[in-house]
Amino acid sequence: MKWIYPDIPGDDVLEFSRQFGLPYLYTSILLNRNIRSKDALNKYFDAATYSLYDPFSMLDMETAVSVLIGACKDKKNILIYGDYDVDGVTSASMLYLFLKELSEKVYYYIPEREKEGYGVSREGIDYAIEREIDLIITCDCGITAHDEVAYAKSNGIEVLITDHHEQAEHLPEALAILNPKRQKETYPFRELCGAGVVFKLLEAICIRLYGTPERAKQYLDLVAVGTAADIVPLVDENRTMVREGLARIRRQECRLGILELFNVCKMDADDISVINIVFGIAPRLNAVGRMGSAGRAITLLTTEDRYTARQYSDILHKENEERQKVERNVTLEAVRQVHEKYGEKLPKALVLAGDWHPGVIGIVSSKIKDKFNRPVFLIAQKEGQGKGSGRSIDNFDLHAALSSCAEHLEAFGGHQMAAGLTIAETNIPAFEAALLEYAERHITPDMLEPVIHVDADVRMDDINGKLMAFLHDMEPFGPANMRPKFGLRNVVPRNPVILKDKHLKFSIKEDNHSFNCIAWNMLECFELMMDPSQSVDLVFVPTMNEWNGTKRIQLVIKDIRPHIV
Repeated sequence: MKWIYPDIPGDDVLEFSRQFGLPYLYTSILLNRNIRSKDALNKYFDAATYSLYDPFSMLDMETAVSVLIGACKDKKNILIYGDYDVDGVTSASMLYLFLKELSEKVYYYIPEREKEGYGVSREGIDYAIEREIDLIITCDCGITAHDEVAYAKSNGIEVLITDHHEQAEHLPEALAILNPKRQKETYPFRELCGAGVVFKLLEAICIRLYGTPERAKQYLDLVAVGTAADIVPLVDENRTMVREGLARIRRQECRLGILELFNVCKMDADDISVINIVFGIAPRLNAVGRMGSAGRAITLLTTEDRYTARQYSDILHKENEERQKVERNVTLEAVRQVHEKYGEKLPKALVLAGDWHPGVIGIVSSKIKDKFNRPVFLIAQKEGQGKGSGRSIDNFDLHAALSSCAEHLEAFGGHQMAAGLTIAETNIPAFEAALLEYAERHITPDMLEPVIHVDADVRMDDINGKLMAFLHDMEPFGPANMRPKFGLRNVVPRNPVILKDKHLKFSIKEDNHSFNCIAWNMLECFELMMDPSQSVDLVFVPTMNEWNGTKRIQLVIKDIRPHIV
């Protein structure tokens, strides 16, 4: 694995260190995150005191607010059309809760993943027609739903779109389209997720109705969950909203369903972090959409009854256990298919297809991408149709790749790092050939080399309580603000042991400093650890580990290699 360090001149670090009044190491970490002014520094560490952007600076916001307020006043039937992932259900939940305060005639619809696939479906429009819906508002979908919007309009239903995915060349003919990624968009931050876009809509309605956006802040718990789960950059406005949303959850000023999910995960809401959401809350909210109806997640997130919240959190937990079993089987089959199909010489992108559950192919795509370090599409086949999910590597735009293969696809959508598609089974070979040809032209050999980004090399005496306090203040961590990784060179592992046949535990010591280290899934390094004459270099993340009431710094090892003089 290649270790990559930031290319920041030492003189720059010294100069900003003087400006910031911070140690050299801490300043270098901040410069790595493009924090290069006192104002940026203050905004980073004290996001709560900075105002969010004016929601009315987003294209079509004035129209969207007028349409929604008018529809509520006129008692029109309003249908919130969500997506089945966490971003979709949190978006739909907050919009439903908010609009129910303004009108009784508000309903929601979440498509079934296996039957309808991603986005606005004709079945969903038929559902609206049968229930005499006047206005559909999409959440986290709709930006490419040209035919479906036209079908709705032809049946007397107006459509308002809220989305954050990349648009096609032309937009659907909706009443209003809220999407920070629109061409010629005027909003100052384009990386909102679906929940973030809906929150801006709620802010705008609150300003129009009450003169202030404050009332919308009660939904920041849902914004935090949706934003963290959708793996969008945790910078700028996203960072502010997630930080405030996590604080609300810690104070238990949040949905009962969120608290009950923490209980079923055996997590303490006081210690909530983006990691807790991504690996605890999000998989359970996602599971019901993967394995059945995602509407149950909305029931959980909107109920005000603790018994109902507890009941549905248990349902989500059990569905997640079932999802994990299915996912393990599909992962094994996909890895086997890679070896059987491609052998030792892998192409620059992988296309795998099988009789798989469509609810897990996104997760498995991510795992296969990580294992083989190249873009991957997994396609679940059924009755002549395929539903695919793809994950990409850095610097390869998956959405652009699909655009180049559009003639072979029935539908597609997504962004640079993740995308989905619908395809006829008979077109899969042609699609694969086109994708591999595109990948061959756009992926260089160095892009396929596994890399790890290291913030800085440190000495053992740098790893202390002050560093841990500084890292705590840097939270929440996530894309574009990842938890810092550090290099430690020329250390000798002590007392290495194997845990559960695949993990390593050992200690390191220098002068008066010693640390326990844990290396997950790194059994292949055990022989290196056993050689007392061989010192090693480590990449690690420092964490706090509590045992029997005592907290100590523990190093979570990300890579190990022999030290070369």
